[in-house]
Amino acid sequence: MADKFDPQKFGLAWERVQDHFIQLYAKLQKSGASKNEIITRLVDIDIEDLIMNQFKMNGELEKVMEAYVIELKGMESFAAIDENILKSLLKADSFIYQTKFIESASLIKKQMIESVIGGLSESAFASSLKEVGFQPYQAASLVDDSLKKFSRNVITEMADKMPNNTLYIWSGPIDNRTSDECLQLISLGPMTKAEFDSVLPGAFSAGTHFGCRHEPQRFTATYQFKGKTADKRMELNLAGA
Repeated sequence: MADKFDPQKFGLAWERVQDHFIQLYAKLQKSGASKNEIITRLVDIDIEDLIMNQFKMNGELEKVMEAYVIELKGMESFAAIDENILKSLLKADSFIYQTKFIESASLIKKQMIESVIGGLSESAFASSLKEVGFQPYQAASLVDDSLKKFSRNVITEMADKMPNNTLYIWSGPIDNRTSDECLQLISLGPMTKAEFDSVLPGAFSAGTHFGCRHEPQRFTATYQFKGKTADKRMELNLAGA
C-alpha cells in the first residue's frame, strides 16, 4: 500500500529539490568551467523531467491527489454532485500543483544563471533561494489550503441543489489561529447560503483567507452551533489587541 500524503514529507521532498540546486551550484563553481560553459549547462537542464521524475514529485503529487479522495469520502453527502464536476476539480488542482513545481524550479534555475553571472558564492546563492519560488513550508500550506478549498467547492455544488432556505453553520476549529472573520461567521449561527454571501461575499466557497481551515456545514442539530465559544474567543482576541 502506498504511503499516505504527509505535509511534512511533502515539504521535505521540495527541500531536497532546493538542496540539489545548491549542491549543483557549488559543484559548477568548483569545476573550473567558464561562465559561458556553466550557463550553457544550466540552460540545458530539463526542469520538468528533473522535478517530476528524477526527484519523484510525480509520486508526491499522486499522494496529494489520494488525499483529495480521502477528503471526499469523509464528507457528508447531502445532495448529488456531477461526477464530471468532481473530476474537473481534481484535474484542475493536479495541474496547478505540477505547474507550481515546474514554475518554482524554473525560477531557481534562472536564479542560478543570474548568480553565476554575478559571481555569487555558494552560501549567498543558498540564501537567495529563500526569496525564490515557494519554500518547503509553503508547499505543505498550499496543499492544506487547496484541500479545504476543494471541500468547500464540493459543499457549494451540493448546496446549489438544495432548497434556498437550507441552513448552514460555519464549521472548523476555534483557537488562537481562528481569524476574526471566521469567528464572526461561527457566532452568527445557522444561515442560508444567501445570508452567508451577504455577510462575507464569497466566503461560503472560498473561505475568509488563504489557509482558512473552516467551511460551511449543513445545520441539522443544535450541538453544531458553537456561537458562545466563538464569542469567548473573540473577546480574548480583543483583550489581547
